[in-house]
Amino acid sequence: MGRPLGLPDLDAGAYLVEAMIRLDPVRSTGLDLRATDWPEISAFMQATGRITEGWEAELLFDMCAGYFEARQAGEDPLALGLTSLDE
Repeated sequence: MGRPLGLPDLDAGAYLVEAMIRLDPVRSTGLDLRATDWPEISAFMQATGRITEGWEAELLFDMCAGYFEARQAGEDPLALGLTSLDE
């Protein structure tokens, strides 16, 4: 809507958020949605060279899973806004 989201500055980690958005953290299975998984992350790494380290891939995997879980929780009108990441 053109308004700032009020998100914190990420400084050095901003490239990982950009990578997640370019990768698209949610995939369609044809019948449902799922978080982006290792094969897509590996292909993204090879194709773009944006991330090269194993820890970056692991973090990107966790970011996609967290994004997907929050998206799913947001679709449930009875959700309290909690995900397994809050535990």
